[in-house]
Amino acid sequence: METVDALDYSELVALNQEEALRRVLASYPRIGLQATELGRARRIVQRALYHKRAGDAVFLAYTSNLISSGLRDTFACLARDRLIDGFISTAGGIEEDAIKCLGKTLVGQFSLDGRELRRCGVNRTGNLLVPNDNYCHFENFFMPVLKHLHELQRESRWETMTAPSEMIAAIGAALECKHPETCSDSLLYWCYRNNIPVFSPALTDGSIGDMIYFYNFSKKGLVLDPIVDVVRLRELGCRNRRCDDSQGGNRSQNNNGRTTCIVLGGGLPKHHLLQNVRADTVVYVSTGLEVDASPSSCNVAEDRANGVLPDNCEVVRVHGDASFVFPLLLCKAETSADTHKDVAA
Repeated sequence: METVDALDYSELVALNQEEALRRVLASYPRIGLQATELGRARRIVQRALYHKRAGDAVFLAYTSNLISSGLRDTFACLARDRLIDGFISTAGGIEEDAIKCLGKTLVGQFSLDGRELRRCGVNRTGNLLVPNDNYCHFENFFMPVLKHLHELQRESRWETMTAPSEMIAAIGAALECKHPETCSDSLLYWCYRNNIPVFSPALTDGSIGDMIYFYNFSKKGLVLDPIVDVVRLRELGCRNRRCDDSQGGNRSQNNNGRTTCIVLGGGLPKHHLLQNVRADTVVYVSTGLEVDASPSSCNVAEDRANGVLPDNCEVVRVHGDASFVFPLLLCKAETSADTHKDVAA
């Protein structure tokens, strides 16, 4: 166990800003309260991303509001550098990435009247503003993608169904083809380029779902099969591991690699990832409360009781907004020794 300690801020004056920030972050594990949890989470994330060993895997689950925010570019960098093995999100976490290649998202205020904004053709996501025109541009971009997938299904006489991850990869490919000037900032584009799967089992819950529905209403026959992706996610989670479906359900014994799950927010992305991937280490960043009475927001003890966390899984839960916590977790450690310290201390 570590002793509570304070940072001597007078020592920071002689340092440049980058070094001073690293020194502050390195002190977090010994400060206590949520600073300690953030410090422990940072050590895990540093180890998983920047000191990856053969057989290790890292999964990132995120909610759609984080793609609407500037974290979208952070996620894209992680995919570009092949630091993440699989992403899991909601429908909004898919469509908003593509939409940002087609139009601007603006910063407003939380207090703005959402109803009045909608009358003016603007949608509010917290303090972020998205013009309706962006969704019109997205529809014009997305419909040819659906048409192409539908044609492939017809040619195979529906022997091969399209999984949501395959549709998402097709979006990435279309961004490269039709919007080469803006696609380099896109998470979906880099996942497509680097063959990193993006899973979204509830695509009907969003604007993208409306478009799929209306396309299928007029054209008939387009089929998206989410079960294919469940199998794919479980197989990806079991890579380099020995898995079995005994009484505990998909329990796994590590052969040589570690599986780390980074969960930003709650809801479907968190539950879908942890339900299908048996993690060795989990980092939660969430403002969810156990009083929600929802498996997506409950505490670590309840997650273990619900079976989404193995008994021997190392878990750190940071209570905070991922839009400012996650970049701090990514800021590289001052030394590699700091990364490899016992995170359970």
